Amino acid sequence: MNYREFFGLIRQGLPCRTFILHGEEEYVKLQAVNSVENCVPSDFRPFNLSVLNKPTPQQLYEACETLPFMADKRYVICNELAEGVEAARYAECLDKRSEETVLLMVFRGKLAGNLYMAKYAAKHEAEVLFDPLTPGEKAGWVIKHAAEAGVAVDPSTAQLAVRVIGGDMAQLVGETDKLIDYVGRGGAVTPQAVSACVRPSLDVRIFDMLDMFTYGKPADGIKALHALIDEGNEPMSIASFLCGRFKLMLEARRGIDAGKSKREVAAAMEGNRYANEKAYDAARRFTSDELLKLIAKLSDTSYLKITGAVKDDKYLEMVLLEHDWKQQPVR
Repeated sequence: MNYREFFGLIRQGLPCRTFILHGEEEYVKLQAVNSVENCVPSDFRPFNLSVLNKPTPQQLYEACETLPFMADKRYVICNELAEGVEAARYAECLDKRSEETVLLMVFRGKLAGNLYMAKYAAKHEAEVLFDPLTPGEKAGWVIKHAAEAGVAVDPSTAQLAVRVIGGDMAQLVGETDKLIDYVGRGGAVTPQAVSACVRPSLDVRIFDMLDMFTYGKPADGIKALHALIDEGNEPMSIASFLCGRFKLMLEARRGIDAGKSKREVAAAMEGNRYANEKAYDAARRFTSDELLKLIAKLSDTSYLKITGAVKDDKYLEMVLLEHDWKQQPVR
Protein backbone atom coordinates (compact mmCIF):
# COMPACT_ATOMS: atom_id res chain seq x y z
CA MET A 1 0.00 0.00 0.00
CA ASN A 2 1.06 3.61 -0.30
CA TYR A 3 1.42 5.99 2.63
CA ARG A 4 -1.98 7.61 2.00
CA GLU A 5 -3.69 4.27 2.55
CA PHE A 6 -1.55 3.71 5.63
CA PHE A 7 -2.62 7.04 7.16
CA GLY A 8 -6.20 5.96 6.49
CA LEU A 9 -5.59 2.74 8.41
CA ILE A 10 -4.10 4.71 11.31
CA ARG A 11 -7.27 6.81 11.52
CA GLN A 12 -9.41 3.69 11.46
CA GLY A 13 -7.23 1.79 13.92
CA LEU A 14 -4.28 -0.29 12.75
CA PRO A 15 -4.91 -4.05 12.68
CA CYS A 16 -2.52 -6.29 14.60
CA ARG A 17 -0.11 -7.26 11.86
CA THR A 18 3.33 -6.41 10.48
CA PHE A 19 3.93 -3.30 8.38
CA ILE A 20 7.22 -2.65 6.57
CA LEU A 21 7.75 1.08 5.99
CA HIS A 22 10.31 2.20 3.41
CA GLY A 23 10.79 4.72 0.62
CA GLU A 24 12.55 7.99 -0.14
CA GLU A 25 10.12 10.40 1.55
CA GLU A 26 11.63 10.48 5.03
CA TYR A 27 9.62 13.39 6.46
CA VAL A 28 6.22 11.82 5.71
CA LYS A 29 7.52 8.47 6.96
CA LEU A 30 8.47 10.09 10.28
CA GLN A 31 5.02 11.70 10.51
CA ALA A 32 3.44 8.28 10.01
CA VAL A 33 5.55 6.75 12.78
CA ASN A 34 4.68 9.65 15.10
CA SER A 35 0.99 9.14 14.33
CA VAL A 36 1.27 5.49 15.30
CA GLU A 37 3.02 6.40 18.56
CA ASN A 38 0.19 8.82 19.31
CA CYS A 39 -2.28 5.92 19.11
CA VAL A 40 -1.02 4.94 22.56
CA PRO A 41 -2.16 7.15 25.48
CA SER A 42 0.90 8.81 27.05
CA ASP A 43 0.26 7.20 30.47
CA PHE A 44 0.41 3.73 28.95
CA ARG A 45 3.34 4.16 26.54
CA PRO A 46 5.90 2.58 28.89
CA PHE A 47 3.76 -0.58 28.85
CA ASN A 48 2.21 -0.67 25.37
CA LEU A 49 4.85 0.89 23.11
CA SER A 50 8.36 -0.31 22.37
CA VAL A 51 10.66 1.73 20.10
CA LEU A 52 13.76 -0.27 19.19
CA ASN A 53 16.77 0.99 17.25
CA LYS A 54 18.66 -1.75 15.38
CA PRO A 55 17.59 -4.50 17.81
CA THR A 56 18.94 -8.03 17.71
CA PRO A 57 16.46 -10.72 16.62
CA GLN A 58 16.09 -11.78 20.27
CA GLN A 59 15.31 -8.23 21.42
CA LEU A 60 12.70 -7.81 18.71
CA TYR A 61 11.20 -11.22 19.47
CA GLU A 62 10.82 -10.38 23.16
CA ALA A 63 9.18 -7.05 22.38
CA CYS A 64 6.72 -8.68 19.97
CA GLU A 65 5.82 -11.41 22.49
CA THR A 66 5.04 -9.01 25.35
CA LEU A 67 1.29 -8.68 25.93
CA PRO A 68 -0.47 -5.30 26.17
CA PHE A 69 -1.37 -3.84 29.58
CA MET A 70 -5.01 -2.80 30.03
CA ALA A 71 -5.41 -2.42 26.25
CA ASP A 72 -6.25 -4.58 23.26
CA LYS A 73 -3.07 -3.74 21.33
CA ARG A 74 0.63 -3.28 21.86
CA TYR A 75 2.82 -1.39 19.38
CA VAL A 76 6.40 -2.25 18.47
CA ILE A 77 8.42 0.09 16.24
CA CYS A 78 11.69 -1.33 14.93
CA ASN A 79 14.04 1.20 13.32
CA GLU A 80 16.43 -0.71 11.02
CA LEU A 81 18.08 -4.05 11.84
CA ALA A 82 21.19 -4.84 13.83
CA GLU A 83 24.36 -4.46 11.77
CA GLY A 84 25.99 -7.68 10.65
CA VAL A 85 22.85 -9.77 11.22
CA GLU A 86 21.10 -11.44 8.28
CA ALA A 87 17.58 -10.14 7.77
CA ALA A 88 16.26 -13.70 7.48
CA ARG A 89 17.04 -14.22 11.18
CA TYR A 90 14.23 -11.79 11.99
CA ALA A 91 11.65 -13.99 10.23
CA GLU A 92 10.48 -15.65 13.45
CA CYS A 93 9.74 -12.24 14.97
CA LEU A 94 7.68 -11.27 11.94
CA ASP A 95 5.77 -14.54 11.75
CA LYS A 96 5.28 -15.36 15.44
CA ARG A 97 4.55 -12.04 17.09
CA SER A 98 1.71 -11.87 19.61
CA GLU A 99 -1.76 -11.59 18.09
CA GLU A 100 -2.15 -8.33 20.07
CA THR A 101 0.97 -6.72 18.53
CA VAL A 102 1.15 -4.11 15.79
CA LEU A 103 4.70 -4.29 14.40
CA LEU A 104 6.25 -1.53 12.33
CA MET A 105 9.56 -2.29 10.63
CA VAL A 106 10.93 1.12 9.58
CA PHE A 107 13.76 1.49 7.07
CA ARG A 108 15.53 4.57 5.80
CA GLY A 109 15.35 4.91 2.03
CA LYS A 110 13.89 2.40 -0.36
CA LEU A 111 14.54 -1.30 0.07
CA ALA A 112 16.12 -3.03 -2.90
CA GLY A 113 13.84 -5.57 -4.54
CA ASN A 114 16.19 -8.49 -3.87
CA LEU A 115 16.52 -7.91 -0.12
CA TYR A 116 14.85 -10.31 2.26
CA MET A 117 12.65 -7.63 3.82
CA ALA A 118 11.49 -6.39 0.41
CA LYS A 119 10.58 -9.94 -0.59
CA TYR A 120 8.82 -10.52 2.72
CA ALA A 121 6.85 -7.29 2.35
CA ALA A 122 5.67 -8.26 -1.13
CA LYS A 123 4.77 -11.82 -0.18
CA HIS A 124 2.81 -10.88 2.96
CA GLU A 125 1.32 -7.61 1.62
CA ALA A 126 3.12 -5.78 4.44
CA GLU A 127 4.70 -3.01 2.36
CA VAL A 128 4.00 0.66 3.05
CA LEU A 129 5.81 2.67 0.37
CA PHE A 130 6.76 6.31 0.93
CA ASP A 131 7.46 7.69 -2.53
CA PRO A 132 8.43 11.37 -2.84
CA LEU A 133 5.48 13.73 -3.04
CA THR A 134 4.77 15.27 -6.42
CA PRO A 135 5.00 19.08 -6.76
CA GLY A 136 1.19 19.18 -6.86
CA GLU A 137 0.93 17.19 -3.63
CA LYS A 138 3.46 19.47 -1.95
CA ALA A 139 1.51 22.55 -3.04
CA GLY A 140 -1.64 20.96 -1.61
CA TRP A 141 0.19 20.30 1.65
CA VAL A 142 1.29 23.98 1.83
CA ILE A 143 -2.31 25.12 1.37
CA LYS A 144 -3.63 22.68 3.99
CA HIS A 145 -0.87 23.39 6.53
CA ALA A 146 -1.35 27.16 6.20
CA ALA A 147 -5.15 26.84 6.45
CA GLU A 148 -4.77 24.96 9.75
CA ALA A 149 -2.94 28.05 11.06
CA GLY A 150 -5.60 30.44 9.74
CA VAL A 151 -3.56 31.60 6.74
CA ALA A 152 -4.73 31.54 3.12
CA VAL A 153 -2.56 30.43 0.19
CA ASP A 154 -3.91 30.23 -3.35
CA PRO A 155 -2.78 27.32 -5.58
CA SER A 156 -0.48 29.37 -7.84
CA THR A 157 1.34 30.90 -4.83
CA ALA A 158 1.65 27.46 -3.21
CA GLN A 159 3.21 26.13 -6.43
CA LEU A 160 5.61 29.09 -6.47
CA ALA A 161 6.65 28.35 -2.88
CA VAL A 162 7.31 24.71 -3.73
CA ARG A 163 9.47 25.68 -6.73
CA VAL A 164 11.50 28.18 -4.72
CA ILE A 165 11.93 26.05 -1.61
CA GLY A 166 12.84 22.90 -3.49
CA GLY A 167 12.09 19.22 -3.08
CA ASP A 168 12.98 18.53 0.55
CA MET A 169 9.81 18.17 2.66
CA ALA A 170 11.51 19.08 5.94
CA GLN A 171 12.71 22.36 4.40
CA LEU A 172 9.26 22.95 2.90
CA VAL A 173 7.73 22.60 6.37
CA GLY A 174 10.18 25.05 7.94
CA GLU A 175 9.83 27.66 5.20
CA THR A 176 6.03 27.36 5.18
CA ASP A 177 6.01 27.98 8.93
CA LYS A 178 8.11 31.11 8.31
CA LEU A 179 5.55 32.30 5.77
CA ILE A 180 2.71 31.67 8.25
CA ASP A 181 4.51 33.70 10.92
CA TYR A 182 5.33 36.42 8.38
CA VAL A 183 1.73 37.11 7.28
CA GLY A 184 0.07 36.24 10.60
CA ARG A 185 -3.24 34.55 11.37
CA GLY A 186 -6.00 35.80 9.11
CA GLY A 187 -3.52 36.91 6.47
CA ALA A 188 -2.75 35.57 3.01
CA VAL A 189 0.55 34.43 1.54
CA THR A 190 1.35 36.35 -1.66
CA PRO A 191 4.14 35.93 -4.22
CA GLN A 192 5.71 39.04 -2.68
CA ALA A 193 5.70 37.34 0.72
CA VAL A 194 7.41 34.28 -0.77
CA SER A 195 10.07 36.50 -2.34
CA ALA A 196 10.64 38.46 0.89
CA CYS A 197 10.55 35.59 3.37
CA VAL A 198 11.61 32.32 1.78
CA ARG A 199 15.25 31.39 1.34
CA PRO A 200 15.59 29.39 -1.88
CA SER A 201 17.06 25.91 -1.57
CA LEU A 202 20.64 25.27 -2.64
CA ASP A 203 19.35 23.42 -5.69
CA VAL A 204 17.26 26.40 -6.77
CA ARG A 205 20.13 28.84 -6.19
CA ILE A 206 22.50 26.73 -8.27
CA PHE A 207 19.83 26.58 -10.97
CA ASP A 208 19.63 30.38 -10.88
CA MET A 209 23.42 30.64 -11.09
CA LEU A 210 23.44 28.30 -14.09
CA ASP A 211 20.75 30.44 -15.73
CA MET A 212 23.05 33.47 -15.45
CA PHE A 213 25.72 31.64 -17.45
CA THR A 214 23.28 30.06 -19.86
CA TYR A 215 21.67 33.36 -20.78
CA GLY A 216 24.92 35.24 -21.37
CA LYS A 217 25.70 36.83 -17.98
CA PRO A 218 28.88 35.02 -16.87
CA ALA A 219 30.04 37.89 -14.59
CA ASP A 220 26.83 37.60 -12.57
CA GLY A 221 27.22 33.82 -12.60
CA ILE A 222 30.73 34.03 -11.11
CA LYS A 223 29.46 36.37 -8.37
CA ALA A 224 26.72 33.88 -7.56
CA LEU A 225 29.28 31.05 -7.50
CA HIS A 226 31.54 32.96 -5.09
CA ALA A 227 28.53 33.72 -2.85
CA LEU A 228 27.69 30.01 -2.65
CA ILE A 229 31.29 29.10 -1.80
CA ASP A 230 31.59 31.91 0.77
CA GLU A 231 28.54 30.47 2.55
CA GLY A 232 30.38 27.20 3.08
CA ASN A 233 29.16 25.16 0.11
CA GLU A 234 31.95 22.91 -1.14
CA PRO A 235 33.02 23.61 -4.74
CA MET A 236 33.10 19.86 -5.37
CA SER A 237 29.46 19.59 -4.28
CA ILE A 238 28.52 22.48 -6.57
CA ALA A 239 30.45 20.87 -9.43
CA SER A 240 28.70 17.55 -8.80
CA PHE A 241 25.30 19.24 -8.83
CA LEU A 242 26.13 21.14 -12.03
CA CYS A 243 27.33 17.94 -13.64
CA GLY A 244 23.97 16.36 -12.79
CA ARG A 245 22.11 19.36 -14.26
CA PHE A 246 24.10 19.15 -17.49
CA LYS A 247 23.33 15.42 -17.71
CA LEU A 248 19.66 16.27 -17.30
CA MET A 249 20.01 18.90 -20.00
CA LEU A 250 21.71 16.36 -22.26
CA GLU A 251 18.75 14.03 -21.85
CA ALA A 252 16.43 16.92 -22.70
CA ARG A 253 18.58 17.90 -25.69
CA ARG A 254 18.29 14.39 -27.09
CA GLY A 255 14.52 14.60 -26.67
CA ILE A 256 14.50 17.92 -28.51
CA ASP A 257 16.60 16.42 -31.33
CA ALA A 258 14.07 13.59 -31.55
CA GLY A 259 11.31 16.14 -32.16
CA LYS A 260 9.55 15.72 -28.80
CA SER A 261 7.61 18.52 -27.13
CA LYS A 262 8.54 20.10 -23.81
CA ARG A 263 5.72 18.23 -22.08
CA GLU A 264 6.81 14.89 -23.56
CA VAL A 265 10.47 15.42 -22.63
CA ALA A 266 9.72 16.54 -19.04
CA ALA A 267 7.29 13.66 -18.48
CA ALA A 268 9.79 11.06 -19.72
CA MET A 269 12.58 12.24 -17.40
CA GLU A 270 12.88 11.10 -13.80
CA GLY A 271 12.73 13.53 -10.89
CA ASN A 272 11.12 16.91 -10.31
CA ARG A 273 9.00 18.12 -13.24
CA TYR A 274 9.94 21.74 -12.56
CA ALA A 275 13.65 20.83 -12.78
CA ASN A 276 12.99 18.84 -15.93
CA GLU A 277 11.23 21.76 -17.60
CA LYS A 278 14.07 24.12 -16.65
CA ALA A 279 16.53 21.59 -18.08
CA TYR A 280 14.53 21.54 -21.33
CA ASP A 281 14.55 25.35 -21.61
CA ALA A 282 18.30 25.54 -20.93
CA ALA A 283 19.11 22.62 -23.25
CA ARG A 284 17.77 24.55 -26.24
CA ARG A 285 20.90 26.73 -26.07
CA PHE A 286 23.33 23.81 -26.34
CA THR A 287 24.28 21.03 -28.70
CA SER A 288 24.77 17.51 -27.37
CA ASP A 289 28.53 17.76 -27.98
CA GLU A 290 28.80 20.95 -25.91
CA LEU A 291 26.93 19.36 -23.03
CA LEU A 292 29.12 16.25 -23.18
CA LYS A 293 32.26 18.42 -22.97
CA LEU A 294 30.92 20.34 -19.94
CA ILE A 295 29.99 17.06 -18.22
CA ALA A 296 33.48 15.64 -18.85
CA LYS A 297 35.23 18.75 -17.51
CA LEU A 298 33.08 18.92 -14.38
CA SER A 299 33.61 15.20 -13.80
CA ASP A 300 37.37 15.89 -13.65
CA THR A 301 36.94 18.13 -10.58
CA SER A 302 37.25 15.32 -8.01
CA TYR A 303 40.35 13.87 -9.67
CA LEU A 304 42.11 17.22 -9.88
CA LYS A 305 41.22 17.99 -6.25
CA ILE A 306 42.58 14.66 -5.01
CA THR A 307 45.81 14.90 -7.00
CA GLY A 308 46.32 18.52 -5.95
CA ALA A 309 46.68 19.60 -9.56
CA VAL A 310 44.43 22.60 -9.00
CA LYS A 311 42.21 24.15 -6.34
CA ASP A 312 38.74 22.85 -7.06
CA ASP A 313 37.08 26.26 -6.75
CA LYS A 314 39.46 27.75 -9.32
CA TYR A 315 39.00 24.77 -11.64
CA LEU A 316 35.23 25.06 -11.42
CA GLU A 317 35.45 28.77 -12.19
CA MET A 318 37.77 28.04 -15.12
CA VAL A 319 35.39 25.46 -16.60
CA LEU A 320 32.48 27.87 -16.40
CA LEU A 321 34.41 30.77 -17.93
CA GLU A 322 35.91 28.70 -20.75
CA HIS A 323 32.54 28.10 -22.37
CA ASP A 324 31.11 30.59 -24.86
CA TRP A 325 27.95 31.58 -22.98
CA LYS A 326 27.00 34.28 -25.51
CA GLN A 327 26.21 31.84 -28.27
CA GLN A 328 22.86 31.99 -30.06
CA PRO A 329 20.18 29.49 -29.06
CA VAL A 330 20.53 26.17 -30.85
CA ARG A 331 16.76 25.46 -30.61
